[in-house]
Formats: sequence, structure tokens, C-alpha cells
Amino acid sequence: MEKYSNHRKFLSQLIADKFFVYGNYSKKHSICDGIPEEQLVISGCGRYDILFNDIEKTEEKYILLLSTRMPKSKFSYFLSNSVILEWEKMLTSVFVALEELNEDVIIKRHPTAIEDIDSQVLAKKFLPDVKIYKNKNTYNLLSKAKLIISPNSSVITEAIILDKPVVIPRYINDDFGPPYAATNSVLTIDKPEDALSVIKKALYDDKVKAQLKIGREQFIKENLEYGGKATEKTLELIKDILKSD
Repeated sequence: MEKYSNHRKFLSQLIADKFFVYGNYSKKHSICDGIPEEQLVISGCGRYDILFNDIEKTEEKYILLLSTRMPKSKFSYFLSNSVILEWEKMLTSVFVALEELNEDVIIKRHPTAIEDIDSQVLAKKFLPDVKIYKNKNTYNLLSKAKLIISPNSSVITEAIILDKPVVIPRYINDDFGPPYAATNSVLTIDKPEDALSVIKKALYDDKVKAQLKIGREQFIKENLEYGGKATEKTLELIKDILKSD
């Protein structure tokens, strides 16, 4: 944790009476980053209200593969050629696994990021008939998917809210992202050679699917307060703050 001391120092110097955070996970991390606990208010995430309330979960049709670059917060780490090659090996194993399955696949590229490993090159080699989108609405794509495969991303939280099974190909050993695996809300591919077996479990193993569903419920309960009513709660909290001034 010491390696993030400069980041913490910056956050602790931000001037605000209150910081609104999504839930317990973001609260714990904010405290770790140096923001006093008394300044933190759990408000939920208004951006996700539409997922809780308005997105229709339609017939599950395809596997959705999210293609994105590695996180900028670890940019210096990923300047290492060996790490990039490891990630390429992991991502390639996912494409090889998908090639073996008789399932429709859609790739959603990040609308702005330049990918470290070009998913279009891998798609041309292993999945020539795959559909690739860049600017299509991600929420709508998630709602129709039977499985989401994605590196660590906020899209995973969105998929969990929509009650979708998720598989995460790992690429960082000391990742401090949301506790997806810790709550058993996702499956992870820890080694490239395990890609096919992990994806099959998420798709076809009823026992595993039931466990993941329980894990998704646990993740939401522990980390996303006021699901579907976060906007309303945030406005209420703001009014209370204004009244007290």
C-alpha cells in the first residue's frame, strides 16, 4: 500500500466538507487514501439507478467480451514488455476458448482507449464471424448477454447489477479493485490454460451458476447502497447538508 502514498496525499488534501461514495468498499478505500471518515457519506451511485430500475433483461443470446486497455493507474507497470506479453497470452487463450465453443460472441471495444493488445487482430484469427462494436450502448449489450468476459472494469459492476455471470481474465497480482472475487460474484481465469474450463463452468455448470448468483447478491448488498434509489438518496443528503449550514 505504501506505493500509493503520493496518491493518498493528493486525495487527503482535497478541500470538501463531505465526500459522497457508492458504498462500504469505496468508503474503505477513501479512508485508506487519507480522507477522514467523518467526511465520507454513503450515497449509492445514481448512475446505476437505470440498471436497477429501467434496463430490461431480455433473452440471453451471446457471450459479450469487453475489450479495453489495462488501467492507467498501473501504467508504469505495463511499460514492461514481459507483462504485456503475459497479458497477450491470457487474452489469446480467451479467444482460443471462445473459438472452441459453439456460441455467438460480440466484442465491445472501449470507445476511447487505445488497446494494448488489438482485439480485432485476435478476432480475425480465431473468431472471423464475430460482431465488433465500439460505440454501441453497453447497457443494452449487457442486458442481452448470457455471459460477460472482461478485465477489471466498472462494466463488471454493471453486469453484476443486471444479474449476469462474469468471468475476469486476471492480469494484475496485487489489484486493489472492487472485491468481485472476494464476494464470489465472478469467476477468474488465473492461468491461460484454464480459460476454456472456467468459461464452460460459468456457462453450463448449474451449481457454479447458482453460487455466482448468491455472490452477486452479496456484492451488491455489501458495496452498492440504495440500489435503484441512489439519486433520490443523494438529493436527500444534499438537502440535509444545506439545511445544517
